[in-house]
Amino acid sequence: MKILLTHRYFSPDTSPYGVILSEIAEELAQAGHSVEVFTSQPSYGSNRIIVADNGKTGKVKVHRIRLFPETKRISLLRLLNAGIYCAALFMHTLRSRADIVTAATFPPVLAAWSASLAARICGSRFIYHIQDIHPEVSTYTGGRLGNGLPARILRALDNQTLRRSDAIVTLSDDMAQTLRTRGLGPLPVIVKNNPPLQTDSGSVSAPRDLEKADGKIRVIFAGNLGRFQNLPLMAEGVAHCFEKHPELELMFLGNGVALPDLKARWEGHPQVRFAPFLPYAQARRIIGNADIGLVSLKSNIYRVAYPSKVSTYLNLGLKILALVEPESQLARKLRDSGKGEVPHVPTVAGIGAALEALMLRKPEPVEHRDAGRRRIWPGLISGLATPEAAMPE
Repeated sequence: MKILLTHRYFSPDTSPYGVILSEIAEELAQAGHSVEVFTSQPSYGSNRIIVADNGKTGKVKVHRIRLFPETKRISLLRLLNAGIYCAALFMHTLRSRADIVTAATFPPVLAAWSASLAARICGSRFIYHIQDIHPEVSTYTGGRLGNGLPARILRALDNQTLRRSDAIVTLSDDMAQTLRTRGLGPLPVIVKNNPPLQTDSGSVSAPRDLEKADGKIRVIFAGNLGRFQNLPLMAEGVAHCFEKHPELELMFLGNGVALPDLKARWEGHPQVRFAPFLPYAQARRIIGNADIGLVSLKSNIYRVAYPSKVSTYLNLGLKILALVEPESQLARKLRDSGKGEVPHVPTVAGIGAALEALMLRKPEPVEHRDAGRRRIWPGLISGLATPEAAMPE
């Protein structure tokens, strides 16, 4: 079967979904499918690397387009790149005549809309791999596109994509419920979380100055330090325990729009460390040596996103402290498994109490740290192999 996987970022880009898509492509190629990836030249995090526009990664054919160099200050340039990418994606999907086409949620709404329309025109089946739900993300975070006419337009376009989809893969029951509340009737929704990030990191070393010192209990937030992660409150909650626990260390590993505010408050504190964004092959070692992984979300974000770092933390043997609503699927998962804590109330004292309870809990035995991955994509593709295949909601 001929499969076209699409996303703005792909290996050697180090974006989380770029890594995940690399693994999906490899799985499908190993299952005997003809796999092509449509993407752009590597540019994640402004790290531009020029590689061949057409080439192969193992058995996977890769087609790349070139976009303008982006900076965080020039939003119009990012919008232009989104338009160029989506137009090229539409045309490439038409030309590819693949049996199955996939798209995720970046650029939000427009990428999946473009790919699904082209797939419908040329008779391909379409899989919508939803990592976060737009425009609801902007609605809950107070973004400019979350209300009024922009939100209505984006929701209408996304509803068209949902109706055109032969399978909709999303990350949690909460996200699936949000899609159902759009009132579109039965949708072919499949709830499957992203697998833990994997890498062959045997020969890759992490910077020595970031290694955990003996006797320290390291609490780490790894990933995008974004605007809807509620990190200032999480940091204050962890710091609530500093005086009582001088062995406690808080590390932020990554970059994002919240970094300047976090540094303004905590840079120079003896129990807080900042580490730059690192490729996962290096970051994995730092994360794996920590004791507790942090997950932090603003109110209602659990309805439209699920932090994929959860599976990576658990796979590396970390306990998890999650600042999230107690009714969320994530909170239930952590409670039921005994592998994490959720504050009873989202306050500094509540976070501190949950952290102390977690510090008293014994760590998971090392032999369970590399749990097997759930390989769902070959089975999902097989389920779409015939037109009459029914996808469960």
